[in-house]
Amino acid sequence: MSGHPATTNATVVLHGKPTELNSDLGRKFIVDAVRAAEGLQEDDELRAKYEISPSDLKKIAENTAVIAAIRDERARRVRNGQAAREAAQQRFIKSPAIMDAIMSDQQANPRHRIEASRELRATATGGGDESPAGASELFSIVFHLGADVERLEKVITPKPTPPVIEHNDSEGVVEEQGQ
Repeated sequence: MSGHPATTNATVVLHGKPTELNSDLGRKFIVDAVRAAEGLQEDDELRAKYEISPSDLKKIAENTAVIAAIRDERARRVRNGQAAREAAQQRFIKSPAIMDAIMSDQQANPRHRIEASRELRATATGGGDESPAGASELFSIVFHLGADVERLEKVITPKPTPPVIEHNDSEGVVEEQGQ
């Protein structure tokens, strides 16, 4: 969507009003339309959220600027991994039920039952050694030296903050905070 010439003054009717695609609401609509195309959101939810009438929906579906903006947004989501992360999050919702079925199955291999129990515990407590999706960021410094451009880039992953242990000597209590 970004920088596409056809999206500059293109409009769609959302909430009964013409809305420019390059407005905040127009950009949100394009992202939601892509999410609907990816199966992450229902079409009915999209129509209800933006109050799109059947006739307006037909116009939107034939609007070349909207089609181009959706194509560009889809490509952006695929390139930066956002589409895959959201799809995985949608599928992950089924994990606890599957792990529970394995853990509760008396006929299952005991090792599998124990592993399922561990996975459920990690999910329930937010534990595990995976870093949050999208936690890493690309840090860039760009030097423009006339015709020359020097670019320094580094991927930075935040480290978890260590817990702060407070001692309350009067009561002999140790409290752990953080994380």
